[in-house]
Amino acid sequence: MNTKRLGSSDVAVSAIILGTWSMGGDYFGEADDRESAKVIRTYLDNGINTFDTAEVYGKGRAETVLGNTLEGVDRERYTLISKVFPHHYAMADMEKSCDDSLKRLKTDYLDTYFLHYPPRDMSIGQAMENIMALKEKGKIRSIGVSNFTLDMLKEARSYGSVDVVQPCYNLLWRYIDRDLLPYCCQEGIGVIPYSTLAQGLLTGHFKKDTPITAGRKQAALFQPENYERCLEVTAKLEEIGKKYDKSPAQVCINWMISNPALTAPIIGGTDDRHARQNLEAMSFRLSQEDYDTIDSVSKDFCSRLPEYVLFFNSQIRE
Repeated sequence: MNTKRLGSSDVAVSAIILGTWSMGGDYFGEADDRESAKVIRTYLDNGINTFDTAEVYGKGRAETVLGNTLEGVDRERYTLISKVFPHHYAMADMEKSCDDSLKRLKTDYLDTYFLHYPPRDMSIGQAMENIMALKEKGKIRSIGVSNFTLDMLKEARSYGSVDVVQPCYNLLWRYIDRDLLPYCCQEGIGVIPYSTLAQGLLTGHFKKDTPITAGRKQAALFQPENYERCLEVTAKLEEIGKKYDKSPAQVCINWMISNPALTAPIIGGTDDRHARQNLEAMSFRLSQEDYDTIDSVSKDFCSRLPEYVLFFNSQIRE
């Protein structure tokens, strides 16, 4: 499996990254820990050695499941990414959060630690100083920021090294094409996008009459004014997928992997069957014509979206 380095660090990640948010059993509905463990082992056995998690995923449950599953595996065989939430950005709180994550993950260090969202009650500079202190202590190997704007990223970099960003990015959500993505390419900063499949909208499993449940009910793309147009993009992926005998989800993942501006997309996995299907997304190559067609359809959709603040609600930026 080919790997890519994150920024100027010596941390390498696999071509796709397993995201563990759903394993927390909160936002997406209940999870089965045994099935989650099976998914983790399937990815690892097939060369995907990078795992993304966070302290807030099921209030530590996702980290616990991941740590228990990887126990006994050679630590140098895999890469661990976790995140600290803004209410823990004070120095003492951040170090405790990091230590708690390390304990749940049963490891002495994190390969990458992210500021999960921009600070709320302190400056970006102070948050950066605090996370850099953890790096100096050897508890983390590299630093990332998630959900930061370009101006926020630039400010963070004025206080220390930022090796990677984690933005929301997929074929239905491409705001960072305007500024953040070109900047990261220019500066050699890693980009590992989340919500690669737009919380399932790009899989082909959602239809016009599919009930929308759990956290998806608040998400911008699942609102009536956007939902059916999202399904039209998925229908195009399904059409192209027939040429390769692949599903819309596999075509979507392949497009993300093929995008030279991205380091490695984060892919979820709720059960072993879906995990194996996601792995199949790396078994073919889109033609340049099909890649460009998908790109065009995606850009057309995104150009007509309002300026939403976050993927997870329908608040429009003023």
